[in-house]
This record gives sequence, structure tokens and C-alpha cells, in this order.
Amino acid sequence: MTAPLLRAAYMAAFGFLTALPLAYAAPARPLDGPALALIGNWYGIGEPDDPSISYIDSYFADGTYHAEFRKCVRNEVVWHETHTGTWSLRNGVLQMLTKTIEGKPMPYENNYRIEQASPDEFHARLTDSGFLFIEKRIQKAEFPPCYVGA
Repeated sequence: MTAPLLRAAYMAAFGFLTALPLAYAAPARPLDGPALALIGNWYGIGEPDDPSISYIDSYFADGTYHAEFRKCVRNEVVWHETHTGTWSLRNGVLQMLTKTIEGKPMPYENNYRIEQASPDEFHARLTDSGFLFIEKRIQKAEFPPCYVGA
């Protein structure tokens, strides 16, 4: 699909999303103070189904995000995956609307209740399962070597 067609498809989807209830709405723009504090790169370890998976979430000021996941076994990356989508923060709830996984359309939604936040770390509990994510701010969206840990 060409860039103009993608933009048209995005705009049509955006129009559709804004017509849905607030829980399904696209991110508000411009971002406010609490949301602005999330902009940047965040690193964490552990997923509900696998505590050894590490991830980097990159939140951008335009309301988009890029997430990268990986699993290391015996100092080697054995699994890697990327997700992209949009994000918003309203009333202490971080909403992530995933649009693609590995560049292919695979939409889904996750909501997280922010339980604790500082400039360098935040704790977010996945509302569906109750799993607690602890993310630490990092300067670059780069994983540490596998031998360092997850």
C-alpha cells in the first residue's frame, strides 16, 4: 500500500475510533502533564506468561508507541518480536492499542492501572490479569547483552 493510501486508511480508522466510547478512543492530543512524563524509552523484565521475556516500550509525543520483546536462553536471543500502535494516559490508566505485530495488522488492546510513577520508574498493573509491570527509564532503546540477564 502506498503512503497516501496508508494515510487515508489511518484517517478513516481514526475517524471510526473517535466515534467509539472513550475506552476505545484514539489518544488525546496534545498530551497532558502525566502523559508527557511517559514519553521516552522504558525497559522491563517479565510478561504474564513468561517471566524471562524482556521488553522495551518507546512512547512518542505523537501518541504512538513501539514495543520490542526478546527472550534469551544461554546467552543467546531465541525469540524477538516488535509491536506498534497508539497509547494514551487518562485518569491513571495507560491504554495501549496495538495495531501491528512484526509489521502485520494484529489489533488488540491492553489497559494498565499506573500504581506508582517517578521520572525513572513506573509500575503498571495489567487490568485483565493483574500482572504488575515495572519499567525503568533508559536513554536508548537498546537491550543489554543476553549474558547480562533477560
